[in-house]
Amino acid sequence: WSYGPELQEIMVAHIRLRERLRPYLRRIFREASETLAPLMRPMFFGAPDDPACRDVEDQYFFGPDLVVAPVFSAGGRQRLVYLPSGTVWRDVRTGDFHEGGRSIVSPAPLASIPVFARVGSAVLAEAFPDLP
Repeated sequence: WSYGPELQEIMVAHIRLRERLRPYLRRIFREASETLAPLMRPMFFGAPDDPACRDVEDQYFFGPDLVVAPVFSAGGRQRLVYLPSGTVWRDVRTGDFHEGGRSIVSPAPLASIPVFARVGSAVLAEAFPDLP
C-alpha cells in the first residue's frame, strides 16, 4: 500500500510464490543442514558436468532444480540465460520448454525474474501445477 497498487500487486505475487515454494524450500534447507550444500549455488556446482557453467557468473541454482537469472542492468527488460546441458528446462512464468546446453534470451519484466525449473523435478508439480 505504501508504494501504490501496481507495486503492491507485484509484492503480493512474490509472497504467494514463496508460499508455493515452501515444500521445496523445506527440502533444500534440510539438504543444506545435512550436506552443507549451499541454497544458492554457483552454476558449476549445480551442473558440474557442463563445462560452460564454469563461465556463468551472473545467474545461479537455487537448490538443485531451479535456475535463477537476475537482471543487473537498470531498466533491463530481458537477459541472456544459459540453461545447463543434460536436461530440459521449463520457464516457470510462461511454461515454455527449453533444451539445456544453450543460451536463450528471456524476457525480464519488472514484475518477475527469469526462473527455470528442471523438467521432471518435484518443484514443478508442487509449486507450479497451473503451468500451461
